Amino acid sequence: MTTLRPAIREADLDRDFTAILGLYRAHNWTHANDPTRLRLAIESSSFSVVAEDDGTIVGFARAMSDEAFAVYIADILVAPERQREGIGRSLARAILDHYPLDRFHHQVLIAERGAEGFYRRLGMSPVNVYGLTAFIRTRST
Repeated sequence: MTTLRPAIREADLDRDFTAILGLYRAHNWTHANDPTRLRLAIESSSFSVVAEDDGTIVGFARAMSDEAFAVYIADILVAPERQREGIGRSLARAILDHYPLDRFHHQVLIAERGAEGFYRRLGMSPVNVYGLTAFIRTRST
C-alpha cells in the first residue's frame, strides 16, 4: 500500500492561521506568545506554504525575498507527531522550487542545532564552506 504525503499548498491565513499558530506552540517557539505579531510576520513574508493532510495542517514554511537575488527561509515547522515522514523536506522543496537557484543565488537560513543534517540533505552547506561568516544581532535572553 502506498502512503501519500500531505498536499503542499500556499498558505491562506484566513483559513490556516489557527493551525499554523498551533504548530509554533507545539514547538514552544516564542513567536506563538504574540499571535498578532506572528500573523503580521507571516503576512509580510514573500511566500508561505502549508502541508495539509485530510483537512489538517501538519506543516508550515515561510520565506522572505527581494524577488531578484536572495531568499531567506525563515521557518519550517512540522507537527511533532508527523516528523520524519518527509513533510519538512516537501515544505523546504516547495520554497526552494519557488526560488530556483539559477535566479536566487543566495538561499539562506539559520538552523537550530541538530538540524544540520536535514539541511545538508537538501543540498545546503554551512556558510564557512565558502569562506564566509554569518552574523546575527539579537537581544540577550
